[in-house]
Order: sequence, then structure tokens, then C-alpha cells
Amino acid sequence: MRYLFAILATLVLSACADPERNLYEGIKANNDAGRSPSERAMTPAPSYDQYKKERDAESAK
Repeated sequence: MRYLFAILATLVLSACADPERNLYEGIKANNDAGRSPSERAMTPAPSYDQYKKERDAESAK
């Protein structure tokens, strides 16, 4: 019974994650790590929501 509860809790919590957002944020952080602070201030990377909106607009064409 204890194991069943643990498995169900894990499934519920994993359903809340957005793997596409996590992948984008990880790539963005990796790219930002190689840039200087002034480069990051001058040209910040778009947020995931902006990226997704642009991607959806391009795929609708």
C-alpha cells in the first residue's frame, strides 16, 4: 500500500512538469553562461512564453 501511494504521488507530480519549458530554460541558461554580463544586458534571450508565441505564429503560416 505504501508503494502504491508513492507511485501515484510520483505520477501526479510528474504530470505537472512541462518538459519543453524545462528544456528551453536549460538551453537558455547554458547559452547565457558563456556570455558576459554586458552582453546579457544588451540582448537578453526571450522568455519561454515569447519563444512559444513566435514558434506558434510561424507554424500557423
